[in-house]
Amino acid sequence: MTSGPGTKTRGRLSALVTAAFVALAYLAVAEVVLRFLPVATGLHSVAVNDAQPIFHFAPNHDFVYSRGWNLSEVVRGRVNNAGWVNEQDYAHDDKLPLIAVIGDSYIEAQMVPYAETLQGRLAAVLQGRARVYSFAASGAPLSEFAVYARYAVREFGAAAIVINMANYDFAGSDAVYNRPAGMWVYDVAGDDKQLRLTPYRPGLLRGIVQHSALARYVLLDLHLDRPLTAAHLIASLAPSGTAIAAEPDNNTRLAASNAIIPLFFGDLKRLVDLPPGRVLFVMDGAHYPQSPMDESTSGLRQKFRAAAEASGHETIDLEPLFFVRYRQQGAIFEVPGDSHWNGEGHAIAAEGVMSSRLIADLLAQPR
Repeated sequence: MTSGPGTKTRGRLSALVTAAFVALAYLAVAEVVLRFLPVATGLHSVAVNDAQPIFHFAPNHDFVYSRGWNLSEVVRGRVNNAGWVNEQDYAHDDKLPLIAVIGDSYIEAQMVPYAETLQGRLAAVLQGRARVYSFAASGAPLSEFAVYARYAVREFGAAAIVINMANYDFAGSDAVYNRPAGMWVYDVAGDDKQLRLTPYRPGLLRGIVQHSALARYVLLDLHLDRPLTAAHLIASLAPSGTAIAAEPDNNTRLAASNAIIPLFFGDLKRLVDLPPGRVLFVMDGAHYPQSPMDESTSGLRQKFRAAAEASGHETIDLEPLFFVRYRQQGAIFEVPGDSHWNGEGHAIAAEGVMSSRLIADLLAQPR
């Protein structure tokens, strides 16, 4: 008895169904196993729009940070009542003066235990004399820092602002090159560039992915989304969903970066109701004498520092502090396999802030 075309078709279909069931079974087992392991969770950023214009995270939840196929460098942390990565809940009516620490992923610091961070160290040292709250998100550009500073002053009554300046691209504040979802960048308005919000609305896919340990392992630990053209659909999980509009050459990027500096200081003065002496800039630099910054980065950093000091702001240059600690102890300042500060890097930054005029003047004020 010979088999006809219908029999062959049913055989192929049966094989496909069997293969699909086997694949689903393996995926189900992987999902169950990974739920018992420290898979990265992400931070779950909330919608940002004209009614809620501050990028932050869904409040009151714990998170796990890990990296790589073997889930190394595990850190467990908390997003607090106000939606920021910080072990403290934020109060609106506390009488102690508030120092707001502002920055990007260096200050968000998922990869460092809170007690070892710049803000955690400052809070411990200044306990009973001042509060220290942090306002930071991965991918936040310079333009976003002015908005965060206004928010910290208006919402929580910050008496002083500490802005950490990592060695990132200032051109990231220019909408021509960068439109980070949920954040403020400089965009053309008539003949000028002004701060403009790029709205963000969490999509259905993000909600599905964040509830799957397997999906989070693939996307947040293995980062297998990066080669995919659809990566930006889920990039908000980790966590800001930056969209790059163009890739400029070095000269164009440098020109754009220089143009951002006066815009930023103009908006900082306009938005933040504090005297210039109450806004301190902590400037990261090269960490090791044998690995200096390139000439263009060094020059841009010097121009920013000159502009800050000309506007009456204090700056702390961390580079010589890193060099001294390295020469004395051979210390390493980054998380393994990462460019972000480890606890030792944060300790250097905390020492720099504690040595500042801002801290001395703030603590000298009668309460």
